[in-house]
Amino acid sequence: MRSLFSTCTLRTMPYSMVIIAFAIAIVNTFWYGTGMEERKTRKSWLDAGLQALASEGADGLRIMLIAEKLGVTKGSFYWHFKNLEEYQLAVLGQWEHLHTEQIIEYVEHAGGEVHAKLYNLVAVTVSSDFSLSRAIRSWSLVNQNVREVQARVDQKRIEYAAKLLRATGWSKDDAMTLGRWGYCALIGHSVLPGPPITEKQIKLILSTWIPR
Repeated sequence: MRSLFSTCTLRTMPYSMVIIAFAIAIVNTFWYGTGMEERKTRKSWLDAGLQALASEGADGLRIMLIAEKLGVTKGSFYWHFKNLEEYQLAVLGQWEHLHTEQIIEYVEHAGGEVHAKLYNLVAVTVSSDFSLSRAIRSWSLVNQNVREVQARVDQKRIEYAAKLLRATGWSKDDAMTLGRWGYCALIGHSVLPGPPITEKQIKLILSTWIPR
């Protein structure tokens, strides 16, 4: 990631380049695939679990099913995880890192004025494949452990958006309100069918967030 940003920063990139740059930065993670190594590591199991969740929902997160997809026996699973519950929590932790912490780190590393950070945050977020987010949010309705992780992730995302909005001039309370309702709109966008959001639409959305 360092070499990418040594020559170009997101604040100077058009929408399409923001997405390409972010994809390059997370190559060899879940979004790219399960890695290029032959040996099935803990990461291989976590990436496979994320893929199973995205494509099949919580029912796809079964030891034998994922072992077959990886071409290994259950013994490989127990080398890395004590039981299914520990594995599920580890998969959720990987999701939290890749889809929340890493996005925040990416936007911060890109630098720029707060308006550029808001743009980059929205651009990267709306370009995501929401199948995984939908699966985990549905799962959280019936599983307490998942519900706790989902709540923590939601809070991190809202607080980061509110932090950026606060820097544009909103009061603390107003920034939190805008961050929360902006996030609610994103959740709605993730479940409603429709064409991808364009660069022009992102700028329009942001224009309603920036105090005049």
